[in-house]
Amino acid sequence: MAAELPSQASPQAPPPVNQKLSRTLNLPNRREMDVNKTLLRIRGFSDVTLHGSDLKGNTTSFSLGQLDLFVTSDLSEKLKFLSEIVFEAGENNAYGVDVERLLVTYSYNDYLNVGMGRFHSAIGFYNTAYHHSTWFQTTTGRPFLFEFEDRGGILPIHNVGVTVSGRIPSGRLGLHYVAEVGNGRTSRSPVDEAVQNVVDENNHKAVNFAIFARPEAIPGLQTGFSIYRDVLAPANLPRIGETIIAAHAIYSGLNFEWLNEAVLLRHAPQGAPRVFDTPGFYTRSPNDSALIAPTCATSMSTLPGNEPVFSDVGLRHGPSVGLRYDLGELWLSSCNTTILRYGSVSRSTR
Repeated sequence: MAAELPSQASPQAPPPVNQKLSRTLNLPNRREMDVNKTLLRIRGFSDVTLHGSDLKGNTTSFSLGQLDLFVTSDLSEKLKFLSEIVFEAGENNAYGVDVERLLVTYSYNDYLNVGMGRFHSAIGFYNTAYHHSTWFQTTTGRPFLFEFEDRGGILPIHNVGVTVSGRIPSGRLGLHYVAEVGNGRTSRSPVDEAVQNVVDENNHKAVNFAIFARPEAIPGLQTGFSIYRDVLAPANLPRIGETIIAAHAIYSGLNFEWLNEAVLLRHAPQGAPRVFDTPGFYTRSPNDSALIAPTCATSMSTLPGNEPVFSDVGLRHGPSVGLRYDLGELWLSSCNTTILRYGSVSRSTR
């Protein structure tokens, strides 16, 4: 069950803040700043789940999900601030706090938007369409392919750096681009924080470029691809070139939605005669246009058993079916059943 936490409304609107500020600072009218427009807006989202599994050692449990505080502010007409602050309990039942997104964006026009901070990498479609609030999703969980790093995900979901995006003059084809440069993910030790928030473990920067189309002739259709490149520096191992290629085809109409994505993750250790390819895909058909909406999905990811970065993941595949029920404008309930199969794979590409 997920919910949006409504903000409390004041019984009587206070006088404009800029009037008091101007009197205090003795500012002339021409230099007054409308502080009301720059005030922080905070919205909250959370969820509670009941889950069970037939895996050995797992127990049936009620669980508190993420408490997501979504904070935004328009610093000016073109300069905007956004952050996601998430409170989340781990396997030890203790709560921790993560700043999942922290981004300042300057929008020059529709063709050029520049942001700096921590953001979700534009790898494929799902990662930038669905962020940390389960309330926005039509299913109870993310595809394993796009799972967060601290939950065993294999992709660099977050990045710290600069992102540039905008439209491409293309008429009715509706082309858009995203270009990113950032620290990338850590690889020196599996116990380190996955996202390099402050210090990059090497001087090489991760780069990502994505392009997608939203043709006017087919409203609701989006197709695109992205390519991500980085160099990892694990301890006591040679450096590893990382390339991630993703492609997607999405249709979201009035009464039907269909999400399809495929990803190829390639690791190439320097000086080694072979590379390690990890293919993965998912397809989902959620429907959130009705009061009671069914969802179905299937996904697969295959990591070679001797993969130098994710040797413990192996093969994961299985279908998922569910039912979503909207209890109200700010409340919803959903139920999902997933059959997830695990296996081992031994494969490399020479």
